[in-house]
Amino acid sequence: MALKLGESNSVTIRACLIGVIVLLLLIPLSMLRGLVSERSGLREQAYTRVAEGWGGNVVTGGPMLAIPTERTIVEGNVTRIVRSDIYLLPARLDAEVEMKLEPQPRRVGIYAVPVYLANIHLTGSFDFAPLRPLLGKQGTTYLWNQSRLRLPLAQVRSLREVQQARFANQDIKLGPAGPGLYRGVESNIDLTDLVKSGDVSASAGATFNFRTVVAGSRDLSVLPTGSTTNITLRSDWPHPSFQGAFLPVSHSISASGFDARWQVLELNRPYRQAWQESEVDEPTLLESALGVGLYQSIDVYQCGERAIKYGLLFIALTFLTFFAWEQSSSIRMHPMQYLLVGLALSMFYLLLIALSEHIAFMYAYLIAASALVLLIGLYLASVLRSRSRGIVAGAAMTTVYGLLYVLVLSEDHALLLGAITLFAALAGVMISTRKIDWYRQTAP
Repeated sequence: MALKLGESNSVTIRACLIGVIVLLLLIPLSMLRGLVSERSGLREQAYTRVAEGWGGNVVTGGPMLAIPTERTIVEGNVTRIVRSDIYLLPARLDAEVEMKLEPQPRRVGIYAVPVYLANIHLTGSFDFAPLRPLLGKQGTTYLWNQSRLRLPLAQVRSLREVQQARFANQDIKLGPAGPGLYRGVESNIDLTDLVKSGDVSASAGATFNFRTVVAGSRDLSVLPTGSTTNITLRSDWPHPSFQGAFLPVSHSISASGFDARWQVLELNRPYRQAWQESEVDEPTLLESALGVGLYQSIDVYQCGERAIKYGLLFIALTFLTFFAWEQSSSIRMHPMQYLLVGLALSMFYLLLIALSEHIAFMYAYLIAASALVLLIGLYLASVLRSRSRGIVAGAAMTTVYGLLYVLVLSEDHALLLGAITLFAALAGVMISTRKIDWYRQTAP
């Protein structure tokens, strides 16, 4: 039998229609989540473009010595010479890093990317004793006069200035690095006098001193290449995210910036002080990297996605409240009015994301929530034919979206606060409607 919607007096049918409307609102909510992912991807592209022109994730470390070797191999009537390198790391490495944010971020369209310049001061010394087990092999020639001193650097284009480069109390000139274990810059070094013709046990070692300036945009990592490595890092960024293989042994964070200190021993790393070329690869070297990331305390897209996750629950609870309100009064809301209210609730998230790309998230949320509360309050005051009920609905939604703001910004306790808030909201609806006779037939 055909049943006209305006003449229906069945509570069950109305509840089912409202449920269908709630399910239909999943479509705009899913589209909003897709929009957040798309905008977040565009921002990542902006970071990539800035990294290409300015500098991205900086990875640097203490210097490494590469000693070329030549080994003669006779196979039948064929004699081959195989060339390889021996790597030696510093016995002591002290790194002081001062990372300063540029006053103006680099912009790609509407996206602002914070960038920095880092002053890096590396001091320490080499001890040639760890080379002893790798020397003296028959048929191998050690080319001490063709050695290279390499300064690791993930992106050479991020190097802005070399203020000082000294090795063994002599100034050296750094140039582009050739093939080797890790990217960077290097200088040719003659170690013949330092190792006294291959006698590393009689060598007094060599000191080094480097001052460089590198540019980056998101992270800065240091390779702890010293047998004993001490790293001090200071910055004016107030939201550091310490990352990598080691956390700092001490740090302090304030509104004006942070400073941190690391100490790493050779025993803590997956590689030794000296090795043959094939024994250590780049992933093994990077496994020990430590550093800090420029963490965004309020990521507008993460906050937007977090708010959308609660969207369906807030819409369902709002509809349930209106439905209970209907049963306790003589006023009826048409399913189309439910749909319009649901679309308005969904539009809040779109307005929030659009505004937060241009202004601070707090102000974007305040504007979007205020616009929504005003719209719903005025609409319900007209639909329910009562100004007081419209004011009550607006006040209730103000409370609800105030709680949502707390949930969105809370990182460590978001799940706990969300569960408590939703349980309290559902409990309030259940208690307020506990005396309603849901089997009662309502008049058209």
